[in-house]
Amino acid sequence: MKSISRSDLRADIDAGLIDYLDWLAQGQGVVHPDVAPRMRELAKSLDEVVLRAYANSLVVQDERGAGVIAVAFGTAYSIQVGSMFASAVKTGAQTLHRWSDGSSLDLVETFGPGWIAGAWENAEIDWIRSGRG
Repeated sequence: MKSISRSDLRADIDAGLIDYLDWLAQGQGVVHPDVAPRMRELAKSLDEVVLRAYANSLVVQDERGAGVIAVAFGTAYSIQVGSMFASAVKTGAQTLHRWSDGSSLDLVETFGPGWIAGAWENAEIDWIRSGRG
């Protein structure tokens, strides 16, 4: 798997995500072995995307230039569902990652609109496909 740098990502649309991943990279965090297969599954199930390593994380990047559509960090992953955001939330998708230490990461506030917490749901691939418009 190819590693990418900050300049390989779309700073104009992924600024919050990039800043968060850079902050995580300063610590010891890595992608948990249980999460990496889900990222490979997402990448294989979607057209015109590529899975890349970025700092201590994995990203599924849209090859058409639309930015990052999925990211894995630590024991979690998040997906960008675009126009399917309201539908995903209505069916129970979460916009927060809650960590075991009691802290949380607000995905919309930190990464931007359209981001939800990954939950290994079958519908996630359809949400990403439909929301990429």
